[in-house]
Amino acid sequence: MIRVGIIGGSGYTGGELIRLLLNHPEVRLDFVFSRTRNGESLHTTFPDLTGQTTLVYTNRPEPDVDVVF
Repeated sequence: MIRVGIIGGSGYTGGELIRLLLNHPEVRLDFVFSRTRNGESLHTTFPDLTGQTTLVYTNRPEPDVDVVF
């Protein structure tokens, strides 16, 4: 399992990347960083993600991931 983080995940490109990674069988999405949306659920920005993830935006990247986009 590859642990992944996204920095700048509240824009269009971040949203597409989130969708791809959530559906990838070998990836675990650990964090989505956003300075402006800290603490908000991802589905507040991307309503189509409702029910697909419980992740919230964070303003502190996790250091223990394999890949950061």
